[in-house]
Amino acid sequence: MAQASNTKGKNSPPMISTTAVAKHFDLPAKTLFTFLTERSWIDRVDNHWRLTGKGEFEGGEYINSKKYGEYIGWPKDIIEHNIFQELIDVPVSINALGARFNIGPHRFNALLAELGWQKRFHKGWTITPAGKKQGGIEKEDSDSGVPYTVWARSVLENPSLQSVLEQITLTPFDQVQADKKPVKESRSSQKSLDFPDDIALPESSRDGHKTTSREHHAVCNWLYLMNVVHAYDWPLAQDKLGACDFYLPAAHLHLECWLEKEDAKAMRQKLARVEYYKKEKLAFIELNSEQLSELDSVLPRMLLKHGITVY
Repeated sequence: MAQASNTKGKNSPPMISTTAVAKHFDLPAKTLFTFLTERSWIDRVDNHWRLTGKGEFEGGEYINSKKYGEYIGWPKDIIEHNIFQELIDVPVSINALGARFNIGPHRFNALLAELGWQKRFHKGWTITPAGKKQGGIEKEDSDSGVPYTVWARSVLENPSLQSVLEQITLTPFDQVQADKKPVKESRSSQKSLDFPDDIALPESSRDGHKTTSREHHAVCNWLYLMNVVHAYDWPLAQDKLGACDFYLPAAHLHLECWLEKEDAKAMRQKLARVEYYKKEKLAFIELNSEQLSELDSVLPRMLLKHGITVY
C-alpha cells in the first residue's frame, strides 16, 4: 500500500481533491469516487480511500492537510484526461444546477416546475413529457421512495431556461457561465443580490409586478416561484405611512425590505410602518441587506413562524 506523502516539492504541479474534480463536472462526490473505483484508480481499504498502481501512474498523490487530514490529490490538469469524457453523459442533479447560479435546490425545482418540465408530487418531483424532451430523468430515493429529477447537461442550452435565469439573477447567461470556477473547493461567495451595476431591471418580475429595486425584484421572484401569494407595494390605511413592500394575505403578514440605497423619506416611512405594526399588533417581517442576500435559507424559516410552508 502506498504511503502518504508529507511534503511536496516547490515545483510540484498544483493538486486538487477528488471532490474538486467532481465539482468541475457538476457531479456528487460519491459518483466520482464510485467511477474511479470501477476504473481501478482508487480502492476502499479499511474505510479509507487508497490509490491503486493505476491511480499513482495517473498522478494521484496523498496530501496531508491540518484541516481535512489525509486525502487523495490529483494534478489540476487531470480533468482533461480522456477517461472523464464518460462523465459528460452523467445526468446533473438539481443541487448542482442550482449551485451554478447561486439558487437553492428548492427554488430551482420550482423554477423548472414553472417551465412545465416537472411537477410536485407529495414531497418530491415527477417529470413531465415536456421535461423528458429536455433530457430530464425521474428517479426515486432508495430509502424514502420520494421521486426526484436529474437533467442532461444540455438543459442549460435551452433558451427558455436561460431567459428565466437571466431575469432572476439579472446577469447575462453567458457571463454566469464564464464566471463559473468549477474546480474551486469552496462554494462561490457571490450572493444572490450581487448583481452587476450595469444591468437594468426587467420591466417586470416573473409574476408581472413592476418592482422598483433589485432587492424587491429578487423577493418578488422568490415568493412567486415558491407559490406564496403576495401583493407588492401594498398601500396601508394611513396614507402618510406609504405602502408596505409586500403583503402576504394568507397570514396577514407584512414584509419590509431594508435596501442598501433608499432615500430619507422612504426610510422614515418604513420606520413609521414598523412602529405601526408593533402598535397595532400586526404580523410583520423585516429583511436586512444580509438576509436579502440569503433568501433561500432565511425566508422559509421566517415564513414558517407565520404558518406559511414553502417546502
